[in-house]
Amino acid sequence: MHLMLDHTQRLNLHALLGAQRADVGSIRAIWAIQDRIALDPDEEKAIELKRDIVAGRERVLWNPALSITAREFEFTSAETARIRASIESWDQYSPSADRRWLEPLMTVLFSNDISTDGTESNGTSIQWAPNVTCRPTSAAGVGGFGGRP
Repeated sequence: MHLMLDHTQRLNLHALLGAQRADVGSIRAIWAIQDRIALDPDEEKAIELKRDIVAGRERVLWNPALSITAREFEFTSAETARIRASIESWDQYSPSADRRWLEPLMTVLFSNDISTDGTESNGTSIQWAPNVTCRPTSAAGVGGFGGRP
């Protein structure tokens, strides 16, 4: 499956995957996805990304007035299933704060016409780009799990 992810989606998906409980094999698979979607140092600098440790957890902050170009990622059927399972199993979403980054992903990942291998029911490969620009939802530019004020 091909997904076009903006920086907000990448940061939040990275955090969501990192919050999963899993066995060693699954952790390695999660790390592989996280390594691919992580922002590189230039992208972090472009959005003025900063990391803080609060109560033993990393919190990611960035300047909401800044943006970088969305990037396309290709995921295998196993990776797509892992992302879907992570999104489905997380129970600490905030309907307002998470909607802008999460809704576009849910739309494509949980469409009734899309199988778990990233194809439409007729076998056509799916490529998706979000219709919305996702940004951090707080004025302070706080994003990520555990990072909301």
